[in-house]
Amino acid sequence: MAKINVVRRPSLISPRHFLRYIFFTEMQVEQAVKILDVIVRNQGELMDNQWQQLVLSSRGLYVKVMRKLRDVGIVKKDLGKFKLSTDFSTALSKLSAFWLDTTRAFEAGDRDLFA
Repeated sequence: MAKINVVRRPSLISPRHFLRYIFFTEMQVEQAVKILDVIVRNQGELMDNQWQQLVLSSRGLYVKVMRKLRDVGIVKKDLGKFKLSTDFSTALSKLSAFWLDTTRAFEAGDRDLFA
């Protein structure tokens, strides 16, 4: 399971700010920016055999960042093409709905929420 940094008041000034909640280092953020930028500039998809275009500094960095982008659902691979994905926002929406339902159940008197 991929980890993301969740804060109460996220700063989402630019895509880089968004990616800082997902990646640990600035090099990883820059690699993610490169991957996403190349995919977007190619009308939202890129053949997987063109992965060399996505490498920023090393293949290892690329592999680590691409794996996390795919694990959290920002990028998907479909029929040999890398594409942007909505799975990330869908997962966050489900988490949000679950927690909202949980807090509402608590407010309604349910005390067996985590039993």
